Amino acid sequence: MTTEILLEEVGLEEGQILTDSIRQWRSDCQAGQFKIGASAMKGGKLDMELVGAQINEGEYFGYSFQKWLALLFIDPDGILSSILFKTESLDNFEELRRSYRIKGESLLGKTVRAMMSKRAGKTASYFAVEFEVIAAGKYAEAIAQFRQSQYSPDFVRLIESKPAENGNDQ
Repeated sequence: MTTEILLEEVGLEEGQILTDSIRQWRSDCQAGQFKIGASAMKGGKLDMELVGAQINEGEYFGYSFQKWLALLFIDPDGILSSILFKTESLDNFEELRRSYRIKGESLLGKTVRAMMSKRAGKTASYFAVEFEVIAAGKYAEAIAQFRQSQYSPDFVRLIESKPAENGNDQ
């Protein structure tokens, strides 16, 4: 199968999202930063507009078998993206979701900010990710159309990879 890449396509219209490939974000909970791929550090905050979420179990990035939260979201650039969280960060997201569910509200259509928060461990400090809703989403209509026409739970793929070089994704 051959797929041509249209090099003349540039930019996105207001409210449009790029869904032709999924950008991989990571949370480096030792450095306290989010990054794209393995090394492009982007800071301690990440704004997301959720498309889908799943909890899976597996051995990913060299970690032992455990639960993982996979989020499919639109990042600040309007690009369909994914990220994985585990342990305390997973629990923090689930508490945000629970609190909105009790209020009778969905996290869909909202901008959720993920923030690195420093913790003191037994032997060293680390970061956990905390979540809060900060605004209405600017891509809500495009996400609703995408969810209706193209989205399925299969979009949230967890692919077992080689252990991370520094073993710090959380």
